[in-house]
Amino acid sequence: MEDWDPNVVKMLSIFMPTTFDRRLAIKANSRFVHYTTAENLFRILDEEAIKFRNTRCMNDYRDVEQGVMQLHQWNNDSESNAALASALQASVPGVWEEAVKKYYQWLSSLRTQSYVLSVAEHDDTENDTGRLSLWRAFDDSTTGVAVVVKVAPFLQVTEALKAYSSPVAYWTRQQLDDEFRLVAQRVASNKDFLAKLNKVALAEMVFLMLVFAATCSKHPGFRDEREWRVLTNPQLWPSVQLVEHQEVIGGVPQIVYKMQLKNSPADNVMGIELPELIDRIIIGPSLHAGPIREAIIAKLAARNVADPASKVVVSGLPKRLAAMG
Repeated sequence: MEDWDPNVVKMLSIFMPTTFDRRLAIKANSRFVHYTTAENLFRILDEEAIKFRNTRCMNDYRDVEQGVMQLHQWNNDSESNAALASALQASVPGVWEEAVKKYYQWLSSLRTQSYVLSVAEHDDTENDTGRLSLWRAFDDSTTGVAVVVKVAPFLQVTEALKAYSSPVAYWTRQQLDDEFRLVAQRVASNKDFLAKLNKVALAEMVFLMLVFAATCSKHPGFRDEREWRVLTNPQLWPSVQLVEHQEVIGGVPQIVYKMQLKNSPADNVMGIELPELIDRIIIGPSLHAGPIREAIIAKLAARNVADPASKVVVSGLPKRLAAMG
């Protein structure tokens, strides 16, 4: 976060402490991974574009609703939200009310018009096998692949895309309470700093705190995924870089937003072209891993990815032909 505005960095540490800590834990050599089907990987390589899908059409669509409901319960519990509301009122009167009002004005849109690209943190120990819990998301009729990518593009500071990355929180209700209690403590201890800020900008930060708490939360049982979401909302954050398309995915007609994988130095969008973005590709459990590997290598070569054969590995995990039990 060296190139961020110092005031923004400090506000992030105050209002999104867990997000702040997880961002600090990401190093320059860290990597993210996008689990998808081999078929969709070919689309990405052919189109040189990635898609943001509506959260209602994804496997884990209930997660946004879970975050919304958990936040709603917290905000409707006067014992839970009193500390934060009081701390903000003491620092900058009216900011809490403005942020909450804006959140509820946009809530319907957040529920229906949130589009995400999902990635996960990737460990070196997973270089050859991927993560078993994420392979299990694929049904028997598809072959999954793990596309390991450089982390830098996901952490760049740019307003051009109007798409924002955030780690997913796997909080219980108690952990959510603890997070906002910590926020209240940091607001109180930074009262003088907050009082000097532009009130509109501060209200926007509190609003964003609520937005990401609602849209980037999942059931604690999924914590092994260590997911990050790149979130956009075409109504809240219109972007000329994200273009609407209509597609049929898994038999379901739906709207997606696509972003071309082309660098734009003027917009500080760098490192997203395929040859520099892709670190490696891991082929999941499959009866046809050999032919799939050959095809992916050929496709990467056509996209000018250097030494593609060294970047495509077969996990070797067996393909289960019958359910356990």
